[in-house]
Amino acid sequence: MGVILSAPVELTRVQRKGNASFRAAVAEMQGWRTNHEDAHEMITTSDWGTFWVLDGHGGDGASQYCAPELARNHARLLEEHMPNLPPDEQIAETFVRVDSQFRDHVRSNADQDSGSTVVGAVISKQNNGNYSLKILNCGDSRGLVVLPPSQAGRKKSEEDEKKEEEAKKNGRSGSGPVVVSWPHPGEESGLEPPAFLASIDHKPDHPVEQARIEAAGGFVSTDDPPRLDKNLAVSRGVGDFLYKSSPDLPPDKQKVSCLPDVYEVSQLEPGSVVVLACDGLWDVMSNKQVADLVSGQLQKKPDSDLGTMCADLVHKALKDNSRDNITVMIIQLTDGSSWSTGSARFNDSDEMMMFDKLSFAKMEKDHRDWKEQSDRFLRRCDFPSKPDPCVSSGRWFKTMWKCPKTGNHYCNKHFQKKHWNEHFQRKNVVNSEEKGPEEANSEEKEEKKDAEP
Repeated sequence: MGVILSAPVELTRVQRKGNASFRAAVAEMQGWRTNHEDAHEMITTSDWGTFWVLDGHGGDGASQYCAPELARNHARLLEEHMPNLPPDEQIAETFVRVDSQFRDHVRSNADQDSGSTVVGAVISKQNNGNYSLKILNCGDSRGLVVLPPSQAGRKKSEEDEKKEEEAKKNGRSGSGPVVVSWPHPGEESGLEPPAFLASIDHKPDHPVEQARIEAAGGFVSTDDPPRLDKNLAVSRGVGDFLYKSSPDLPPDKQKVSCLPDVYEVSQLEPGSVVVLACDGLWDVMSNKQVADLVSGQLQKKPDSDLGTMCADLVHKALKDNSRDNITVMIIQLTDGSSWSTGSARFNDSDEMMMFDKLSFAKMEKDHRDWKEQSDRFLRRCDFPSKPDPCVSSGRWFKTMWKCPKTGNHYCNKHFQKKHWNEHFQRKNVVNSEEKGPEEANSEEKEEKKDAEP
C-alpha cells in the first residue's frame, strides 16, 4: 500500500457531463496516500459515450498517459461502428496498441515508468431508445451495471427467462436487459437486484490469472493480499513492463496481461446506471451496497446530482477506512440535456468539494505533509491554493463569475443577482426605519443600477 499521510487529503474534485443520451459525473480524492495516481476520462455525443477510470501504482505516468488515449481510440471505434458496439477483437487491439505506445513513451520518459489498472465502458444508444454497452475490465478496478428504479424490484418471470435465453442464442433482444457475453463461463456473479452485472477483479490468485502467471515463469505468493512475484497485487493492466518482458510471449500470455475482459449487455432501459470505480471504493464497499445506495437515491429523487452522489460514495469509502486513492464515476443512461451543471444554475467547470479544512490553521501546523499534498492536489486539478467560493452558494468552481462592483465571486450571474437582492432587502428594511420608504427605495434603485455588470 505504501506510505500514508498523517491526515487524509479530503479535497474532492467533481466533474459533470450531460447531453441528450447521458448524464455523468466523476469524483476523485487522494485520501491517505502520499500521491494521487488515479486518472479518468469521459467523451460523449448524443449517440454514444466512452468512460474510463484508471488506478495507477508506482506513479501516475501510466494512468495519466493511457486514460485519454484509451478514450480517444474507443471514441473512434464507436463512431466507426454505430449503432453497433466495437468488436471485442478491435477493443483488444486498441489496449495492446495503447500499452505499446506507453512503453515507447517510457523509453524517453523513464520517470513515468509505472502501471495502472483500467475499467471502462463503451455505450451506444439504439434506435429503439434502449442502450447497449460493453464493460472493459483490466485489473482490480470494477464496473457495475445497476437497473433503473422502475426495474430494481421486479423479479423475472419464467417467461422473461425463456425470452432472455432465446435472445442469447439468436443475438436479439429479450423482454429486458440481456447479458450478451460473459468472459467467465460457469462463474457465479452473486448479484441481487438492483445490481445487474459486475466485472470480476483480476487478482493474481484467481485460477485463470494464476495459470497464466505460472505459465509465463512467475509465481503467486501466499501473502495477504496474494502478490505476483511477491510484489504486484494485480495481474492485468497497462504499463508494469517488468512483468511483460518475455519476448516470445504475446501480450495476453505475459505475467501481466494488458487485455481486458469484455462484458456485453444489450437492451438496457433508460434510467439504467453504470458505476466505474477503482479498488479504493470496492475494498470497503460491496456491489450490493453501492447499487442500493445509487438506486435508492435515484428512486427518491430522479434528478439527483450525480456529482454529489459520486462525492458521497468517495467519502463513505474514506469513512469506512479506505486507505487508497478513490475515484468513482456514475453514468446514467438517460436524457441529460437539461441536467448538466450549466442548466442547473452552476457553470460547467470543475467543482472542488470538502475544502473547509484548508482554513484550519491547526491542520496546517500539525500536518505539514497534509498541507503540502493538499496544495499539490489543488495544483494538479488547476485550482488556486486559497479557496474563494461563491458568496451566495458557498460552492467553489474552477471558473467563477466576478461581480465588477464588489469583486465577489459567484457560481454565475443567477447567484450574483440572488445575493444582491438579499442584500437590498436587508438594507431596505434598515433604511426604511431610518430614512422612510420613499428615500430607501430610491437609494436601492441607484445602487442596483451601479451594480449591473
